[in-house]
Amino acid sequence: MKPPPMLSIAFTFDYDEACRHRDLGYEPIECAYGQKQSVLGPLCMDHHGFESHREGVALRACRDHYGARRDDPRFVVTGTPDADAVLAIVALAGLVPEAQITRVFYEIVDRHDVDPIGLDLLTVPGGVELAWFNQRPGTHNSVDGFRRAIDAMVELLSRTLTSEERARVVAAERSRRRKALEGVSRIYELDGRAARLPTEAEIAASPVRRGEDVKPRVLVVHGTVWGFDMWYRLAPVVVSFASRLEKVTVGCPDRGTAEALFGPGGLQWVWPRLGADWGGRETIGGSPRGVKQRATDADDTARLVLEALQ
Repeated sequence: MKPPPMLSIAFTFDYDEACRHRDLGYEPIECAYGQKQSVLGPLCMDHHGFESHREGVALRACRDHYGARRDDPRFVVTGTPDADAVLAIVALAGLVPEAQITRVFYEIVDRHDVDPIGLDLLTVPGGVELAWFNQRPGTHNSVDGFRRAIDAMVELLSRTLTSEERARVVAAERSRRRKALEGVSRIYELDGRAARLPTEAEIAASPVRRGEDVKPRVLVVHGTVWGFDMWYRLAPVVVSFASRLEKVTVGCPDRGTAEALFGPGGLQWVWPRLGADWGGRETIGGSPRGVKQRATDADDTARLVLEALQ
Protein backbone atom coordinates (compact mmCIF):
# COMPACT_ATOMS: atom_id res chain seq x y z
CA MET A 1 0.00 0.00 0.00
CA LYS A 2 1.27 3.43 -0.90
CA PRO A 3 2.11 5.49 2.23
CA PRO A 4 0.09 8.68 2.77
CA PRO A 5 1.73 11.93 1.64
CA MET A 6 3.71 13.86 4.24
CA LEU A 7 2.11 16.92 5.78
CA SER A 8 3.82 20.09 4.54
CA ILE A 9 3.44 23.45 6.33
CA ALA A 10 4.75 26.72 4.91
CA PHE A 11 4.69 29.78 7.16
CA THR A 12 5.04 33.36 5.97
CA PHE A 13 4.24 36.88 7.08
CA ASP A 14 4.52 38.04 3.47
CA TYR A 15 1.42 38.39 1.27
CA ASP A 16 3.26 37.80 -2.02
CA GLU A 17 5.00 34.70 -0.67
CA ALA A 18 1.65 33.32 0.49
CA CYS A 19 0.34 33.90 -3.04
CA ARG A 20 3.33 32.04 -4.51
CA HIS A 21 2.69 29.05 -2.27
CA ARG A 22 -1.00 29.12 -3.19
CA ASP A 23 -0.06 29.10 -6.86
CA LEU A 24 2.20 26.09 -6.22
CA GLY A 25 -0.81 24.20 -4.90
CA TYR A 26 -0.68 24.88 -1.16
CA GLU A 27 -4.07 25.52 0.49
CA PRO A 28 -3.97 28.82 2.43
CA ILE A 29 -5.41 28.66 5.95
CA GLU A 30 -6.43 32.02 7.43
CA CYS A 31 -3.93 33.90 5.29
CA ALA A 32 -5.32 37.37 5.98
CA TYR A 33 -2.94 40.30 5.60
CA GLY A 34 -4.52 43.46 7.00
CA GLN A 35 -6.24 45.63 4.42
CA LYS A 36 -5.14 43.43 1.51
CA GLN A 37 -7.43 40.76 0.12
CA SER A 38 -6.98 37.41 1.87
CA VAL A 39 -4.95 34.78 0.04
CA LEU A 40 -7.50 32.10 -0.84
CA GLY A 41 -7.28 28.65 -2.34
CA PRO A 42 -10.10 26.55 -3.80
CA LEU A 43 -11.62 25.96 -0.35
CA CYS A 44 -11.63 29.67 0.65
CA MET A 45 -10.27 28.97 4.12
CA ASP A 46 -10.44 32.41 5.73
CA HIS A 47 -13.02 34.57 7.51
CA HIS A 48 -11.17 37.82 8.22
CA GLY A 49 -11.26 41.23 6.59
CA PHE A 50 -12.93 41.07 3.18
CA GLU A 51 -13.83 37.43 3.93
CA SER A 52 -15.56 38.12 7.26
CA HIS A 53 -18.90 37.12 5.74
CA ARG A 54 -17.72 33.49 5.71
CA GLU A 55 -18.09 30.98 8.53
CA GLY A 56 -15.03 29.95 10.54
CA VAL A 57 -12.49 27.69 8.88
CA ALA A 58 -12.62 24.76 11.33
CA LEU A 59 -16.41 24.64 11.12
CA ARG A 60 -16.39 24.47 7.33
CA ALA A 61 -13.39 22.13 7.14
CA CYS A 62 -14.92 19.60 9.56
CA ARG A 63 -18.52 19.86 8.38
CA ASP A 64 -18.10 20.28 4.63
CA HIS A 65 -14.55 19.37 3.54
CA TYR A 66 -13.17 16.59 5.73
CA GLY A 67 -10.29 14.87 3.91
CA ALA A 68 -10.34 17.32 0.97
CA ARG A 69 -6.53 17.64 1.13
CA ARG A 70 -5.75 14.10 2.27
CA ASP A 71 -3.90 13.31 -0.99
CA ASP A 72 -2.07 16.63 -1.06
CA PRO A 73 -1.69 17.90 2.54
CA ARG A 74 0.22 21.10 1.79
CA PHE A 75 -0.84 24.25 3.64
CA VAL A 76 0.43 27.82 3.86
CA VAL A 77 -0.28 29.68 7.09
CA THR A 78 0.49 32.88 8.94
CA GLY A 79 -0.04 34.27 12.43
CA THR A 80 -0.89 32.27 15.52
CA PRO A 81 -1.62 28.51 15.40
CA ASP A 82 -4.97 28.80 17.13
CA ALA A 83 -7.51 26.00 17.44
CA ASP A 84 -9.60 27.23 14.49
CA ALA A 85 -6.73 27.12 11.98
CA VAL A 86 -5.17 23.97 13.40
CA LEU A 87 -8.39 21.94 13.54
CA ALA A 88 -9.08 22.98 9.94
CA ILE A 89 -5.71 21.56 8.86
CA VAL A 90 -6.26 18.34 10.81
CA ALA A 91 -9.68 17.83 9.21
CA LEU A 92 -8.69 18.76 5.66
CA ALA A 93 -5.63 16.49 5.79
CA GLY A 94 -7.60 13.66 7.41
CA LEU A 95 -5.00 13.30 10.16
CA VAL A 96 -7.52 11.53 12.41
CA PRO A 97 -10.62 9.50 11.49
CA GLU A 98 -13.62 11.71 10.81
CA ALA A 99 -15.61 10.12 13.63
CA GLN A 100 -13.06 11.41 16.16
CA ILE A 101 -13.90 15.03 15.30
CA THR A 102 -17.27 15.49 16.92
CA ARG A 103 -19.73 18.17 15.96
CA VAL A 104 -19.81 19.33 19.59
CA PHE A 105 -16.06 19.95 19.50
CA TYR A 106 -15.74 21.71 16.17
CA GLU A 107 -18.73 23.92 16.97
CA ILE A 108 -17.23 25.00 20.31
CA VAL A 109 -13.91 25.72 18.55
CA ASP A 110 -15.81 27.88 16.07
CA ARG A 111 -17.78 29.72 18.73
CA HIS A 112 -14.68 30.40 20.82
CA ASP A 113 -12.89 31.77 17.76
CA VAL A 114 -15.72 33.96 16.45
CA ASP A 115 -17.63 35.00 19.58
CA PRO A 116 -15.84 33.93 22.77
CA ILE A 117 -17.20 36.61 25.09
CA GLY A 118 -19.57 35.19 27.67
CA LEU A 119 -18.45 31.64 26.85
CA ASP A 120 -17.11 29.79 29.90
CA LEU A 121 -15.08 26.87 28.58
CA LEU A 122 -15.25 25.15 31.95
CA THR A 123 -19.02 24.77 31.78
CA VAL A 124 -19.79 23.74 28.17
CA PRO A 125 -19.33 20.36 26.40
CA GLY A 126 -15.94 20.23 24.72
CA GLY A 127 -14.78 23.33 26.55
CA VAL A 128 -12.25 21.69 28.86
CA GLU A 129 -10.75 19.88 25.86
CA LEU A 130 -10.40 23.18 23.98
CA ALA A 131 -8.89 24.82 27.07
CA TRP A 132 -6.38 21.94 27.24
CA PHE A 133 -5.33 22.67 23.66
CA ASN A 134 -5.11 26.41 24.32
CA GLN A 135 -2.79 25.76 27.26
CA ARG A 136 -0.22 23.80 25.23
CA PRO A 137 3.24 25.44 25.32
CA GLY A 138 5.44 26.23 22.35
CA THR A 139 2.73 27.16 19.85
CA HIS A 140 4.52 30.17 18.40
CA ASN A 141 4.13 31.96 15.06
CA SER A 142 6.32 29.62 13.04
CA VAL A 143 6.36 26.32 11.17
CA ASP A 144 7.52 24.58 14.36
CA GLY A 145 4.75 26.28 16.33
CA PHE A 146 2.11 25.07 13.89
CA ARG A 147 3.51 21.56 13.88
CA ARG A 148 3.46 21.41 17.70
CA ALA A 149 -0.12 22.67 17.67
CA ILE A 150 -1.15 20.12 15.03
CA ASP A 151 0.46 17.31 17.06
CA ALA A 152 -1.40 18.52 20.16
CA MET A 153 -4.72 18.61 18.30
CA VAL A 154 -4.19 15.10 16.90
CA GLU A 155 -3.37 13.85 20.40
CA LEU A 156 -6.45 15.54 21.86
CA LEU A 157 -8.74 14.03 19.24
CA SER A 158 -7.20 10.57 19.63
CA ARG A 159 -7.72 10.02 23.35
CA THR A 160 -9.74 11.05 26.40
CA LEU A 161 -8.33 13.45 28.97
CA THR A 162 -7.82 11.88 32.38
CA SER A 163 -9.54 13.26 35.46
CA GLU A 164 -6.16 14.55 36.67
CA GLU A 165 -5.58 16.36 33.37
CA ARG A 166 -9.03 17.90 33.49
CA ALA A 167 -8.40 19.14 37.03
CA ARG A 168 -5.12 20.75 35.94
CA VAL A 169 -6.87 22.43 33.00
CA VAL A 170 -9.53 23.89 35.31
CA ALA A 171 -6.90 25.19 37.74
CA ALA A 172 -4.85 26.73 34.94
CA GLU A 173 -7.92 28.39 33.39
CA ARG A 174 -8.87 29.98 36.72
CA SER A 175 -5.28 31.17 37.11
CA ARG A 176 -5.41 32.69 33.61
CA ARG A 177 -8.45 34.75 34.54
CA ARG A 178 -6.67 36.17 37.58
CA LYS A 179 -3.48 36.82 35.62
CA ALA A 180 -5.42 38.61 32.87
CA LEU A 181 -6.39 41.35 35.31
CA GLU A 182 -2.76 41.92 36.33
CA GLY A 183 -2.05 43.37 32.90
CA VAL A 184 -4.71 46.09 33.05
CA SER A 185 -2.92 49.41 32.48
CA ARG A 186 -5.49 52.22 32.15
CA ILE A 187 -9.01 53.08 31.07
CA TYR A 188 -9.58 56.12 28.86
CA GLU A 189 -12.87 57.98 28.91
CA LEU A 190 -14.13 59.52 25.67
CA ASP A 191 -12.52 62.86 26.50
CA GLY A 192 -9.12 61.21 27.02
CA ARG A 193 -9.15 61.31 30.81
CA ALA A 194 -7.96 58.23 32.69
CA ALA A 195 -10.73 56.60 34.72
CA ARG A 196 -10.32 54.87 38.09
CA LEU A 197 -9.33 51.23 37.82
CA PRO A 198 -11.82 49.03 39.69
CA THR A 199 -10.81 46.34 42.14
CA GLU A 200 -10.61 42.68 41.14
CA ALA A 201 -13.79 41.99 43.11
CA GLU A 202 -15.61 44.82 41.29
CA ILE A 203 -14.49 43.45 37.92
CA ALA A 204 -15.59 39.92 38.76
CA ALA A 205 -19.05 41.24 39.69
CA SER A 206 -19.39 43.37 36.54
CA PRO A 207 -21.15 42.25 33.35
CA VAL A 208 -19.59 42.51 29.91
CA ARG A 209 -19.95 46.09 28.62
CA ARG A 210 -21.90 45.65 25.41
CA GLY A 211 -24.95 46.87 23.56
CA GLU A 212 -26.23 49.93 21.72
CA ASP A 213 -26.26 52.18 24.81
CA VAL A 214 -22.85 51.22 26.20
CA LYS A 215 -20.65 54.08 27.44
CA PRO A 216 -17.70 54.65 25.07
CA ARG A 217 -14.36 54.02 26.79
CA VAL A 218 -11.10 52.28 25.85
CA LEU A 219 -9.12 49.88 28.02
CA VAL A 220 -5.36 49.44 27.52
CA VAL A 221 -3.81 46.15 28.59
CA HIS A 222 -0.19 45.03 28.67
CA GLY A 223 -0.91 41.33 28.95
CA THR A 224 0.90 38.02 29.16
CA VAL A 225 -2.25 35.90 28.72
CA TRP A 226 -5.47 36.08 26.68
CA GLY A 227 -8.10 37.85 28.77
CA PHE A 228 -10.73 39.55 26.62
CA ASP A 229 -13.47 37.73 28.51
CA MET A 230 -12.37 39.63 31.62
CA TRP A 231 -11.25 42.88 29.98
CA TYR A 232 -14.62 43.58 28.34
CA ARG A 233 -16.06 43.92 31.85
CA LEU A 234 -14.07 47.15 32.07
CA ALA A 235 -14.65 48.71 28.64
CA PRO A 236 -16.37 47.93 25.33
CA VAL A 237 -13.16 48.61 23.41
CA VAL A 238 -9.92 46.88 24.40
CA VAL A 239 -6.43 47.58 23.09
CA SER A 240 -4.11 44.80 24.18
CA PHE A 241 -0.35 44.46 23.85
CA ALA A 242 0.64 40.78 23.96
CA SER A 243 4.21 40.70 25.21
CA ARG A 244 4.92 37.11 24.11
CA LEU A 245 3.64 37.65 20.57
CA GLU A 246 4.78 41.30 20.35
CA LYS A 247 1.53 42.39 18.73
CA VAL A 248 -1.32 44.78 19.44
CA THR A 249 -4.94 43.63 19.24
CA VAL A 250 -8.04 45.83 19.19
CA GLY A 251 -11.41 44.32 19.97
CA CYS A 252 -15.08 44.82 20.84
CA PRO A 253 -17.25 42.15 22.51
CA ASP A 254 -19.64 41.72 19.55
CA ARG A 255 -20.61 43.24 16.21
CA GLY A 256 -23.63 45.10 17.55
CA THR A 257 -21.48 46.90 20.10
CA ALA A 258 -18.74 47.63 17.55
CA GLU A 259 -21.23 49.16 15.12
CA ALA A 260 -22.96 51.15 17.86
CA LEU A 261 -19.59 52.70 18.71
CA PHE A 262 -17.93 53.07 15.29
CA GLY A 263 -20.77 52.87 12.77
CA PRO A 264 -21.60 50.26 10.10
CA GLY A 265 -18.77 47.76 9.71
CA GLY A 266 -17.54 48.34 13.24
CA LEU A 267 -13.76 48.09 13.43
CA GLN A 268 -13.47 47.61 9.66
CA TRP A 269 -13.80 51.39 9.48
CA VAL A 270 -11.02 51.85 12.07
CA TRP A 271 -8.23 49.71 10.58
CA PRO A 272 -7.17 52.23 7.88
CA ARG A 273 -6.82 54.88 10.60
CA LEU A 274 -4.32 52.73 12.47
CA GLY A 275 -1.89 52.29 9.58
CA ALA A 276 -0.96 50.13 6.63
CA ASP A 277 -1.76 46.42 6.96
CA TRP A 278 -3.71 46.74 10.21
CA GLY A 279 -6.86 44.69 9.86
CA GLY A 280 -9.19 41.95 11.01
CA ARG A 281 -12.94 41.46 11.36
CA GLU A 282 -15.71 43.84 12.42
CA THR A 283 -15.10 42.96 16.06
CA ILE A 284 -11.40 42.16 16.41
CA GLY A 285 -8.06 42.48 14.66
CA GLY A 286 -4.75 44.20 15.06
CA SER A 287 -1.25 45.04 14.01
CA PRO A 288 0.39 43.87 10.77
CA ARG A 289 1.62 40.30 10.49
CA GLY A 290 5.28 39.93 11.42
CA VAL A 291 5.75 43.55 12.55
CA LYS A 292 6.91 43.58 16.17
CA GLN A 293 5.05 45.96 18.45
CA ARG A 294 5.99 47.50 21.80
CA ALA A 295 3.89 48.27 24.86
CA THR A 296 3.93 51.96 23.97
CA ASP A 297 2.31 51.11 20.63
CA ALA A 298 -0.80 49.98 22.50
CA ASP A 299 -1.10 53.42 24.11
CA ASP A 300 -0.63 55.15 20.75
CA THR A 301 -3.25 52.87 19.21
CA ALA A 302 -5.68 53.61 22.03
CA ARG A 303 -5.45 57.33 21.32
CA LEU A 304 -6.23 56.75 17.63
CA VAL A 305 -9.16 54.53 18.56
CA LEU A 306 -10.47 57.26 20.88
CA GLU A 307 -10.34 59.70 17.97
CA ALA A 308 -12.37 57.26 15.88
CA LEU A 309 -15.01 57.16 18.63
CA GLN A 310 -15.49 60.94 18.59
